[in-house]
Amino acid sequence: MPARGLGVTGAVARFLPEFVRELFALITHLGDAGLLLAAVALCYWFGDRREGAFSLAAVLGALALTLALKGLFELPRPPAGLHVGHAGGYGFPSGHAIGATTLWGLLALVLERGSPHRRAVAAASVVAVVATSRLVIGVHYAVDVAVGVVVALVYLGALLRIADWNPTRAFAVAAGLTAAALATNGLTPDSVATLAGVVGAAAAWAALGALDARPRGAVTLPAAAVGLGALGLVGYAGNRPDLSLAAVFGLNLLVPAGILLLPSLVERARRSRSASPT
Repeated sequence: MPARGLGVTGAVARFLPEFVRELFALITHLGDAGLLLAAVALCYWFGDRREGAFSLAAVLGALALTLALKGLFELPRPPAGLHVGHAGGYGFPSGHAIGATTLWGLLALVLERGSPHRRAVAAASVVAVVATSRLVIGVHYAVDVAVGVVVALVYLGALLRIADWNPTRAFAVAAGLTAAALATNGLTPDSVATLAGVVGAAAAWAALGALDARPRGAVTLPAAAVGLGALGLVGYAGNRPDLSLAAVFGLNLLVPAGILLLPSLVERARRSRSASPT
């Protein structure tokens, strides 16, 4: 793609004050994989279980789709001298744009606060801010984020049509995209982590269905805080650069599986306490 060029990215680096770029380096985390998983965890724990599990599958599929496309095109990021903070891997398309569009598009559909129009505007605003942040901090070209948003919209529309809010079908789509990511990237830490996430989540959802153990009650706020903290630590450990691929797989298997299993664990603990003699 010879016409990618520096364009907007170079102009932003030249004319924006450094403190503005540092601010956008914080804002860009709204598209991080960890935040995407935390958001769908809260949707699953405090909302409709089916929609939450579907959203988890959609986000995992978006991560796999990003890897597959990056490995297919193998296009570099802008020069490192333009970056604010660290960004590794290939640059096209923007994973943050794909992830943010997928997540916030889903939230606009599943959340019940406000009108659909207002939710759509809010989602589009967040996506625009995240996409802009990738240019401001110098880690993507304009075409990277534009294509990322378009890819995510097409992906989300196709997923809704194919899976129709069925989590099992959505996990199957995510598995197919993960196979594509492995084909274009090989066995890398990122592709192995994505594979582990899809396997863990799909297996947990299937097990809950087989055992008829999908609880309907909401997780308590303290349990959610503990769950997010524990799963966040596991996810952080699973992305350390010095880990073996086997360790990467094992740790990243636990995070999405833990998201799906936490309500059952909380419900079981609640029943145990209520059954205990006082």
